[in-house]
Amino acid sequence: MADEIRVSFAMSVQNGNLAETFSGSGSFDQASAVSVGGVVEVGTATETISLGNVSTAGFAAFRSLSTATAGTAYVAIGHYDGTNLQEFAQLQNNDVIGPVRLAPGITLGVAAYTATGQTNDIGVQYLVLGE
Repeated sequence: MADEIRVSFAMSVQNGNLAETFSGSGSFDQASAVSVGGVVEVGTATETISLGNVSTAGFAAFRSLSTATAGTAYVAIGHYDGTNLQEFAQLQNNDVIGPVRLAPGITLGVAAYTATGQTNDIGVQYLVLGE
């Protein structure tokens, strides 16, 4: 088979005289029919997202389930090297990131930066497709 993975995205803005649109799509092969996804509750300590049976990560998408006021809490997403989270994205209230192609060998790490007085973890929905 070929082209088992299909991705598309669109982003646009209309603000006064500013009008921009950026979109794209593509199809990609998947060697092994594997994926992992779900919801992880993210606390303030860096933790990893298990890739389960996905030995070679391909595309990923993330969605914040936070109900906090926009801009006051976010989840950092990045590569966790065992000591530091090398952040590449931030998910704020209701943000969606993806699809993004993950680097080979990545250890996905997440950490919440919460609003003052917020005691709840922040939920993040995710889907990672194997290559």
